[in-house]
Amino acid sequence: MTWVDGFFFPDTVTVRDRTGGGGMGSGYGQPRTLAAETIDVQQIVRDASGQEVVSSSRVTVPLDANVPIGSLVTVWPGKPGAEREAEVLQVGRDENPPPLPSHQILWLK
Repeated sequence: MTWVDGFFFPDTVTVRDRTGGGGMGSGYGQPRTLAAETIDVQQIVRDASGQEVVSSSRVTVPLDANVPIGSLVTVWPGKPGAEREAEVLQVGRDENPPPLPSHQILWLK
């Protein structure tokens, strides 16, 4: 991790990617830890079905993390009273020229 990554992604999150979704239903992959920036803020967003829902946190991760909608993200891991797991409602993308990191934005339930 470079100083730039550490500056823009000072936190860590645990992600379990949503998998499948066919006739057998969906499931979740093995947990993986990602560098992130976590901001607890309430915001109205549209979910995958287009419904307006309230997001309780916004998490920014490196672009190559490729976190799909419906995945489960644990924010503030190991912090009593703050750690929680939430579903990804919406995913955005922000591509930047070097040295700024490009990133994926996750809005959590």
